[in-house]
Amino acid sequence: MMKHEFEALALRGSAEIGPMMYDAIERFYMSDSDYHAQFGGRDESKQDFITRVFGGKVNTPKSIARKIADESNRENRWCLRGNAAADVDHHETLIREHYGVMLKYAM
Repeated sequence: MMKHEFEALALRGSAEIGPMMYDAIERFYMSDSDYHAQFGGRDESKQDFITRVFGGKVNTPKSIARKIADESNRENRWCLRGNAAADVDHHETLIREHYGVMLKYAM
């Protein structure tokens, strides 16, 4: 999926996201992890991925950052299932901070 394809499918109006944010999204889309295989499918189409993770063409750059952080946290919870809740919460905080910084400096 190209950056302009993602923006056309997921962003409201003519909004754009920065290249770092797009790279993070592309990593999720192209992932062959066990999480992606179970919850999205490795053969998931661009449209299905965008609908599942972002809800379609209703987003702003800020909501894209929040939704990719949410997807990252879902994967984190799935991978850390069975671990102490404090560990999971700590990782979720770090993930949200990461995408918050990315949004601030990469847009």
